[in-house]
Amino acid sequence: MTKKLNLIVLGFLAMPMNAAWLYAGDDPKQFTAESCLECHDEDIGGLTTTVHLPLFDVSCQDCHVDVAGHMEDEDVKPTSPSGAEGQSVCLSCHDSIRDPGWGDTEHLNAGVTCDDCHQSHEKDHSARPLLLAQQQDLCLSCHEDTRVAFAKPYTHKTGRTLMECSSCHNPHGGRGAFSLKSDHTGGGPCVACHTEKRGPFVFEHVSGITGDCQDCHEHHGSSNPAQLIRANVSQLCLECHTAVPLGPLGSQPPAFHDLRSPRYRDCTVCHTAVHGSYSSPTLVK
Repeated sequence: MTKKLNLIVLGFLAMPMNAAWLYAGDDPKQFTAESCLECHDEDIGGLTTTVHLPLFDVSCQDCHVDVAGHMEDEDVKPTSPSGAEGQSVCLSCHDSIRDPGWGDTEHLNAGVTCDDCHQSHEKDHSARPLLLAQQQDLCLSCHEDTRVAFAKPYTHKTGRTLMECSSCHNPHGGRGAFSLKSDHTGGGPCVACHTEKRGPFVFEHVSGITGDCQDCHEHHGSSNPAQLIRANVSQLCLECHTAVPLGPLGSQPPAFHDLRSPRYRDCTVCHTAVHGSYSSPTLVK
């Protein structure tokens, strides 16, 4: 028995130095991440701090194909799945991101895959979770129209210490094409911050009854105060509160509202409860 054991040890030591330590356990095809990092030391900083290794003990071969062949022959390059194939590898662990809105996200419909936004070996330690860049820079690299909106005078303030794109949007799912977040009551992302406008009100104005916040407000940025879609409040109100061929969406302004007079051009001077009221059907209080 001792003689046999000595022969095994001598045979192991006779192996090439770059292969002697490769095996983990009894299966010669199982390798530890440290095996790969012996040569790929440029990835050590990223891999040892990323959530993959410390928290879940993910090995390189869990994502890369033919690691065993590469260990035997360095000319055999282990492939790193990308695109749709890579996405299936990610989802084999990250299946929880498939929320009810997964199949209808703007990203999936546009063919965006995991590696378009995420880094598997963390190179930028400040861009969490494993993003290729800071969140706003990453999102705006594709959403140019939003970049233009954020350059306007009245915007939501985004950045590391304030709002992020993911404060309102769920990149992996959400409500509708824009992947908007919703809370347990079904409320959208606006009322998550603007809680005083959540309701329910006895007399509703919008709040999903005849429209929503975006019918009046530019959500990313506007040239108008309060991020309104029109420069003049009366112009905005009269888009709904006037007669239309199919009938009025809202009551027509009374006859004494002479819109030629400046006093009637700022509807919210009187109709102060513009988001909804508990006591006034005309939203004056």
